[in-house]
Amino acid sequence: MTARPDWIQLFLDTPAGAYEEAVAFWSAVTGWTPSERRGEDGQFLTLLPPAGAAYVKVQAVDGSAGVHLDLDSADRPAAVARAHELGATSAWTHHDVEVMRSPGGLVFCHTLVDGEPSLVRDGATILDQVCLDVPAAHWESEVAFWSGLTGRGVQVGSLPQFARLVEYGRLRILLQRLDESEGPVRAHPDLATADRARDAEEHVRLGARLERVLDHWTVLTAPGGQVYCLTDRDPSTGLAAGV
Repeated sequence: MTARPDWIQLFLDTPAGAYEEAVAFWSAVTGWTPSERRGEDGQFLTLLPPAGAAYVKVQAVDGSAGVHLDLDSADRPAAVARAHELGATSAWTHHDVEVMRSPGGLVFCHTLVDGEPSLVRDGATILDQVCLDVPAAHWESEVAFWSGLTGRGVQVGSLPQFARLVEYGRLRILLQRLDESEGPVRAHPDLATADRARDAEEHVRLGARLERVLDHWTVLTAPGGQVYCLTDRDPSTGLAAGV
């Protein structure tokens, strides 16, 4: 067994008052089916893709919208120990789940892997990436931490403020260095799309709010307050257009 996670799941933490609207929205834009509700208060569910393992969950929370990660492994004690070695701190424990914070403050959980999961692409627009928004003061420590924890090599492209941690058949991790110098690390989901303008128009029709359109991505806010991006990447590969 190894301490690196076998699977990474993305939790869309959504204010409880907007939960129903958020679930309907994310189900519509991903094309994935909501599972039965689970948890002590029915506070979370999984979005089930038509093929491959699930990796996106929607959770009702008391606070504001955000993102956290579940790192699934077969050897949780080893995974927790490795995270500590790399600079993570313990936040709290929920039942048997150790909740931790990265050196820059991003929350993640240690959970158990189920089988041999794999992410399947069918060429349609897909939520396949989590982007970690990193204030400049935490940039080097966060890149080193997430690379060490996942065992993924760091890829830097033409834009030096971005670093990619990619593993085939798994949720992609993108780190973005922010202009702000201080503050906690946060995260948002990214969708790969072959037609960004068309998808943005459809997302707005379904209830999203358009924030800004940039050269290679469009920023929107989903019902419930979740900020996310539509990005010019090939949905069949996850790679930037033309790569």
